[in-house]
Amino acid sequence: MAEAAKLLEKKKLDKEDLRILMGIEIGMKRSKYVTVNNIKFYSRNPIEETLYRLKKVHKLDLIVRDSSKNDIAYTLNSIGYDVLGLHTLVEREIINQLGPMIGKGKESDVYGCMDDNENIYALKIYRMGRTSFKNIKMLRSFLGNRKHLSWLYVNRLAAKKEFDALSKIYELKVDTPKPIGLNRHMIVMSYLRGKELAYYQNLKNPSKIFNKIIKQTKVIYQKANMIHGDLGEFNIVVDNKGNILIIDWLQWIPSDHPNAKSILERDIENVCNFFQKKYHIESNPVEIIQSFKKK
Repeated sequence: MAEAAKLLEKKKLDKEDLRILMGIEIGMKRSKYVTVNNIKFYSRNPIEETLYRLKKVHKLDLIVRDSSKNDIAYTLNSIGYDVLGLHTLVEREIINQLGPMIGKGKESDVYGCMDDNENIYALKIYRMGRTSFKNIKMLRSFLGNRKHLSWLYVNRLAAKKEFDALSKIYELKVDTPKPIGLNRHMIVMSYLRGKELAYYQNLKNPSKIFNKIIKQTKVIYQKANMIHGDLGEFNIVVDNKGNILIIDWLQWIPSDHPNAKSILERDIENVCNFFQKKYHIESNPVEIIQSFKKK
């Protein structure tokens, strides 16, 4: 990500280079590697210009070359895709500066960022498939039966699914991130200066935090008909004033999902067990879940 930001900041890329990258991006919808002729077609450049630009972006390590077959072909790497996403977010004036990494998980990286008015946001970049696509069953809900599984497509849809969830929840005025912008595999959202619940040695008022989490989860369930699907101490951010943000909504499911009951139970039990073990807060997950059903 830092490499992509440096290239854009130093203006080492011009619009013709970006057009070549976008041509490869379009071609990757159909195949992992895109031939030179197809890149020429998608980027709408003459062959000489296409070859020149391919050589340049390849030298900048934004694409990977495959010369094992008769036709030379290229594919975007993660830096090349980051360049396209960042460029668009800057062009749309959603952000103008990239800060340090503030979080790293199996499925995504999170950076601090800033807009023209010096508002500080979080930039979430999906990296699904960073290691493999073995966990494909979890993705099927939004991949369908697509034959060609492009990592670009997976990450783009993952970002959109979470952005749509945040947009729906934000209307309820509850403690989840405010969605600011979306492009490709990147989401810009509001940022809370805190850390995940799991990383606190001690909370000032754990009972108050616990009640906030349950209340917010209940409101989202009752008014948006949504269940987080992966709720726990690693998906709840708390600041030093006791404010919370419930984050990471990729695995959310609707309340009428066939597995809704068991998944809601798992979410609530995760929270209850954490507060019971670490802060000795007694609760009854069964009663809490029953209260969700009563509006």
